[in-house]
Amino acid sequence: SPVFVDNVINCLEMFPMPEKEKLQSMAKFIPVPGEASSSLDHEQLRKNYGSVWTSLVTCNFNVDQYKRTLIMLNEKVIPLLPRPVLLTDFLLGCFSVGGAISMLALSGVFTLMTKYNLDYPDFYKKLYELFRVEIFHVKYRARFFHLSDLFLASTHLPEAMVASFVKRLARISLQAPAECLPICIRFIHNLIHRHRGLEVMIDAPADKASDLTTDPFLASEPDPSSTKALESSLWEIKTLTSHLLPEVSSAAKDLIEKGIREQEKDISGVLENTVSDFMDIEMKKK
Repeated sequence: SPVFVDNVINCLEMFPMPEKEKLQSMAKFIPVPGEASSSLDHEQLRKNYGSVWTSLVTCNFNVDQYKRTLIMLNEKVIPLLPRPVLLTDFLLGCFSVGGAISMLALSGVFTLMTKYNLDYPDFYKKLYELFRVEIFHVKYRARFFHLSDLFLASTHLPEAMVASFVKRLARISLQAPAECLPICIRFIHNLIHRHRGLEVMIDAPADKASDLTTDPFLASEPDPSSTKALESSLWEIKTLTSHLLPEVSSAAKDLIEKGIREQEKDISGVLENTVSDFMDIEMKKK
């Protein structure tokens, strides 16, 4: 029942796994008569802890329970489990829930891939699915871009695939609220900084792709390796150079006219931007 699941999650949230040395110095809550030693078995505790989690993830969750469970898994549980890859089916099932749950699920899968050798070739297809206009209108937007930056940090990812993320973000930025545009532009800058072959998208001739009618980019293609993004240009960012807000237009001009800088740009400072922040900046200029 939902109440039972809530109670189990509450207990797990309050339970800190003790270090082995600290555990051995603790007295047993209920001593076993006739036992000479009162020390607790750390390995057995970890096995029991893992069993609780293995049973818990077979339960039916509501959205809040999914979120609480996934946050715990990502932050403290996975390293404590004897066989973390057993969570793979649960995490992939969570992806279908949508919204913040999907992103948290991918974060867990990413941990299993990078630290526990999980082979999951469709990871970046799943991530690509989440790059939609709706992402700008949800309260977990900052977490989305923070985690996406982490997922796309490797310089060993295929350029054609990364180009698709660059192009998809540029395309949906045309429908994004103004306060989100500095995030988009900095994010695009950093991806190109990691993959210098993508600079051709900035320097492309004007007649190569200047609007939706001439752009070879396959926006509806679900596979980021097959979108023809590298054959396209960043005309969307060029369009933003004429944006009404100076914060946006100057950022777009900086990317289009000055290109890629020596260092990546910090996105943390703009993750939580609001319209009020933009208005305050403009008021201070006056």
